[in-house]
Parts: sequence; C-alpha cells; structure tokens
Amino acid sequence: MNRSLSTDNPIMYFLTIVCDIVILHFLWLLTSLPILTIGASTTALYYTTMKCIRNGQGGVVKLFFKSFRENFKQATGIGVLALLAGVLCAFDMWFAVSRNIKSMLVIFTIMSLIYLFTVLYVFPLQAQFENTVKATIKNAFLMSIKNLPWTLLMVAITAAIAAGCYFSSTVLGLMLICVAGLHAYLCSLVFVHIFNEYMPEEEEKSDEDFHIVDDTDED
Repeated sequence: MNRSLSTDNPIMYFLTIVCDIVILHFLWLLTSLPILTIGASTTALYYTTMKCIRNGQGGVVKLFFKSFRENFKQATGIGVLALLAGVLCAFDMWFAVSRNIKSMLVIFTIMSLIYLFTVLYVFPLQAQFENTVKATIKNAFLMSIKNLPWTLLMVAITAAIAAGCYFSSTVLGLMLICVAGLHAYLCSLVFVHIFNEYMPEEEEKSDEDFHIVDDTDED
C-alpha cells in the first residue's frame, strides 16, 4: 500500500487495499494448509496488515513471508496450543449441551469466552512484540480484558462476518476470496490503536525495528 495514493487518488488507494486484502487472504490459506502452521501464517497476516496500516508501505508478499520466517517456530507453537485448546473448548461445549448440564454449560461458556478473547490478541501480539510464549499468551488475555470495549467490537466484527456468510450466499461467495485478509485488516485497525500505548514514540519504524520487546509482563 502506498500512502501517497490516499491523497493523489482515494479510489486507487481503496482498490489497493482491496487487492492487498485478497492477496493476503490467499497467502494465509496457502501457508495454513498443513494446519499446524496456522499460528505462523496468522502472525504473518497481522504483521502485514498492521505494518501497512501504520506505515502505508507496500510489498505485502515480502512483509508476509518476512514475518512468517522470523516468527515461525514460536508462532507455530502458539498455534498448536490454540488449536488444542479450541478442540477442548468445542468438546466441552458439545458435552454440556448434549447432556443438558446447565452448570457445566455456564462454566464452559466462560472458558470459551476466555479462549476467544485470548486468541483474538495472541497472534497480533506475537507479530508486534518479542516475548516468551507464556508471556505472550498471558498478555493476550490481560489486554483483552483491559481493552474490553475494543475486544467486544472485534468479537462483533467476527460475528457479523460469520452471520453474513450464514445468511447470504452472496456474502459467503465474497468471503471465500477475502475473509482472512478482511477480518485481519478490520481488527488491525483496532490493534494499531491499542498497541500505540506500548510502542516507542518514533513516528517511523523500519521493517527491522518493527518487533519490539514487550515489558508489560515484567515482575
């Protein structure tokens, strides 16, 4: 994305965003195919969308694979943990509903919300800050609670996209070519705002300096 396009030609700027969203969607699909790499691909997706929103720089393919390589090991580990936790939450909810155990349903619903809130933040945090896996997961949950209104907005965005796909075949068709990039871009608009509190004050950041150490977890 080229920031100068926003002043020279807003229509071209918008079309560039749309094209980048579609490209990022297919890059995410391609690199998520083994399933186990979904953590690295999602981290790269958020790295690229936040980078473009913050700096207006182009070259989304280059940015995506830069992050994919640099974060592969740790992000893949987080992704595997997220997948396992997601399967566990889904099984627990199914069990509580199928057995009609209301007390367990309440508990598992709360657990599922905690999981959802944490997953929303964990990959953007991995993309933005250098930290341990434990600290990244912990900070993801704490940030989701601290910024609860923004968290609920992102949950609403996710729900709106899912509802649109469920109720409209047209929306479903469109989402098949852009949903990952679109969801990440919309949520990244929120994350850029939230993360500004933890970012250095420099106005411009090079690619090499984009990852910074998160000190919020220090005891």
